[in-house]
Amino acid sequence: MSESEALRNDLGRVTAALLHAVETLAGQPNEALYNKLEEIATKLRAHELPRSQLSGTIAELDDDQLETMARANALECHLMNTAEERERLRSLRLRGGQLSDGVVAALDELIEAGFGERELRALFDRALVMPVITAHPTESRRRSALDHLSRIAKLLEDASARGEDALEAEVLALHATEDSRAHKPTPLDEVETALDVFRRSLLEVTPRVYRTLEDRLEQKLGGDWRLPSFLRWGTWVGGDRDGNPNVTSVITRSAFSRMRAVVLQRYLQDVETLGRSLSMSALRAKPGSLDELRASLELDRERFPEVAAHAMPRTVHEPWREKLWYVQARLRGTLEHAEHGYPGAERYRADLAILDRSLRAAGFELVAEEDLRDMLRRVDVFGFHLASLDLRQHSGVHDRVVDELLAHGGRPGYLQLDEAGRRSALGEVLTAPIAPIRDREELSLDARELLATLDVVGRARRELGLRACERYVTSFTRDVSDLLEVVFLARSSGLAPGELKPVPLLEQLEDLERAEDIAEAALGNPVLRTELGDELEVMVGYSDSGKQVGYVASSMALRRAQLALAKVTEKHGVLLTVFHGRGGALGRGGGPASDAIRAQPAAAVRGRMRVTEQGETVTARYAQPSIAERDLELTLGAILAAAATERVPLPPEAASDEEHLAHAADAAREAYLALTADEDRLARYTVAATPIEDVAHLPIGSRPASRAPKLTLESLRAIPWVFSWTQSRHGIPGWFGVGTAIETLVAEMGEDSVRELCTRSRFFRALVRNCEVSLVRSDIDVAGEYAKLADPDAQKIYELIAAEHARTVHALRDTLGMVPPLASRAYLVASVERRNPHLDVLSHVQIEALRRRRAGIGDAERLTRIVFTTIGGIAAGLQTAG
Repeated sequence: MSESEALRNDLGRVTAALLHAVETLAGQPNEALYNKLEEIATKLRAHELPRSQLSGTIAELDDDQLETMARANALECHLMNTAEERERLRSLRLRGGQLSDGVVAALDELIEAGFGERELRALFDRALVMPVITAHPTESRRRSALDHLSRIAKLLEDASARGEDALEAEVLALHATEDSRAHKPTPLDEVETALDVFRRSLLEVTPRVYRTLEDRLEQKLGGDWRLPSFLRWGTWVGGDRDGNPNVTSVITRSAFSRMRAVVLQRYLQDVETLGRSLSMSALRAKPGSLDELRASLELDRERFPEVAAHAMPRTVHEPWREKLWYVQARLRGTLEHAEHGYPGAERYRADLAILDRSLRAAGFELVAEEDLRDMLRRVDVFGFHLASLDLRQHSGVHDRVVDELLAHGGRPGYLQLDEAGRRSALGEVLTAPIAPIRDREELSLDARELLATLDVVGRARRELGLRACERYVTSFTRDVSDLLEVVFLARSSGLAPGELKPVPLLEQLEDLERAEDIAEAALGNPVLRTELGDELEVMVGYSDSGKQVGYVASSMALRRAQLALAKVTEKHGVLLTVFHGRGGALGRGGGPASDAIRAQPAAAVRGRMRVTEQGETVTARYAQPSIAERDLELTLGAILAAAATERVPLPPEAASDEEHLAHAADAAREAYLALTADEDRLARYTVAATPIEDVAHLPIGSRPASRAPKLTLESLRAIPWVFSWTQSRHGIPGWFGVGTAIETLVAEMGEDSVRELCTRSRFFRALVRNCEVSLVRSDIDVAGEYAKLADPDAQKIYELIAAEHARTVHALRDTLGMVPPLASRAYLVASVERRNPHLDVLSHVQIEALRRRRAGIGDAERLTRIVFTTIGGIAAGLQTAG
């Protein structure tokens, strides 16, 4: 059976199970209705029926039928995703895990580019790759639904009659499961959701990726390659309090505690597994090879006589197993905060290293190369902290608290100072030792809470290791004083210099455009230069700039900011780490991670990158171990390949290309600003023609949808903004302005030169390819149906959108010759085409439910539930949210 046949078979089985569930729960007439709507929608897509046939049929349904159709079609999309994920796993197995653009290919590319052993070791010594898990609310599925889908995937492996019965039962249970959570998740719920990904895959696959790298290096270059642990994990879950008052110091303390528990529990599992394989007798070891191990055992027996009393009779002539008894006892003590536990991950690693050295000395190197090698790598990467927790807070909060603390210390008036005055005031204070503020009763709640959070950080660094928390990200960084404020706050809580690095987050266009000035001023400031050491990390946000000036201008501004940062850090002789605040949706910097990395300026990568992973992208990339391993390899491969790209001389057209692209971005920006110029009209259209108000109230995240009580373009968070445009099939954050940009390029360069530019420029090619994906997921005709929900004046917004859509389709098809769309990604086209009939039904059900609720027809609570169901279904069908 070919891969496509296997996929068709899986799709047929889940659809049959779904129809059985619909008949069981809703009766045969609803099964027939489901089939009828699918037939109408399929003929609509084949241009055999008008869209009014589908909308008219759905308008005649009662609320019961409307809800049944919403649930059934949403579930069909989820089941399609499950079947397609199995196809991805089959494809990986058939390829033997080898990827054309994974780490092996990237290493070969580096070696071909002239990288020798010394240069490669230097590259890995300075490298840092850190995906950062966030709690940004774009995963619309409940944990219960994900568990059902996971079991369905396993059941698809069993084609027996019993397997079919079990599959039907599981799909029936899923169909009867509530779509939405009863309440929004708490921050602690979000912590547990993030930890689940580590348990399911990341703790397992991360050492395997290192193994692949090291084995390839040894094959190509010989010698021993034990790489530094440059691939590590970060998290914001439990540390990101920007706009979320629910994340408190208590939550942060709990996050540290839960991460510690998860990693220690994994280490206990590792020790138990290792014990099964280390059954070798000391009598079979090479003479003199066990001296170090035996000396270690003598000390363990003295320290832990009770453990020795149990271990020694059971491990006669089995010294490695006896050692594991003590390791296990100490890990349990660590987990229980007992005195005999390990004081830190270093001591646990030291015990593993004794086992490793003694096995190799005794002639059991092959045994050491298996589980124990992965255990050593695991503790190097995850320590006792699991992932490095970032703090994040809005600069405005810091302003107020710093003003209060300075006034508390006899220096009032900080908020009234200009930037120069703030730098001067903070610089003066920070040049002298600062006594930690212990008496906090008279301070405001904000000040007490912020200092309490920093107290938690200090304790975590002492107990879990220095990597437990290393960074403090400041949202809406406008200038150097925003970074000095973080340093002052850290000192006021008792943290030592250099313990917590301030990381500026540049997200507004004007801040991105000032990236060079901010970096220059930061590295030129004596206090910050000492604080930052030999590295400057800068976070760049995709979402807000995209919402502010549109996809093209935002992408260009981000590129320019990174080039400017690379220039400044090279001048000052420090490492640059760009932290990419990417979302899952294309309008928030999303898209294939490896493509996005390869499109970055090579000078701004150089082996170092941090990037946020959030919502549905975490589930898609990391829930399945095989897929997680593949995605990590692709990410690492792209980052390594950037080092080879930097050696390729710039083409002679580079300067003029940059100028033409700048003009194109300016034109795209003007087109976008024309769309957003009348904020009142845009707001009315957005509220009417998208489900944004429902998206804002989805029970999928613990933080509010807006930073301010009033819903405005400026205050609205980017997630519901992008989520809503995606739901209504407009998709403007991922493509709007590209048509205008290409028209501008054609006017300046000519069509042939624009095609050459698309071949020559990684940046422009990635921009166009992402636009292509967004257009495939958008549907301007369906968007037009949503537009009918708006008043006639607000519908002028749709006219602007439709005009730019036509311009963009023309530019890609006629100028760049992209016919059919995404010819290089046929799997994605086939996937969307497969879903379109069900997406059409879901869209029209959503439109009808919104229309009835706004007109006061029917049960408003039930109609809201229907809208929520369609939101989840459309997100599943498009395989993206926002």
